[in-house]
Amino acid sequence: MRAVIRTAILADSALQALGIADGDHVLSGDVDSFAVRPFINLKWGITNPAPFGNAAQQTSLVAWVHDDPNDYERIDAILRRLRVLIPSLVGLTDTNDYVSQVAWTGDGPDLKDDGHRTITRQGNYTLNGSMR
Repeated sequence: MRAVIRTAILADSALQALGIADGDHVLSGDVDSFAVRPFINLKWGITNPAPFGNAAQQTSLVAWVHDDPNDYERIDAILRRLRVLIPSLVGLTDTNDYVSQVAWTGDGPDLKDDGHRTITRQGNYTLNGSMR
């Protein structure tokens, strides 16, 4: 699922128009590197096996969207787009990954990140699929 979702985010023209333009704008768990603004930090949760021996696995994804301090308008627009994009990936496969189910479980509050000197909000998802 990781590769499918990251590739789709980077290829999405609506996100590109909002400033998510290349790989420097989508991080996978790196919390120490300086990044251009805006950027998305994808944080994957614990992976649980599917019940009854199915091949699918369940995990959570938190997409932290950061931007320069000002207002949350662009962050909110990126989160709205992710709410459309990520569920649309159901059925897509990569060499070793696939996405079988997606549930958006809500967006977080307006926060300030002193380490990155940004404002941020997060979108939360539960996913089923492959994490090979």
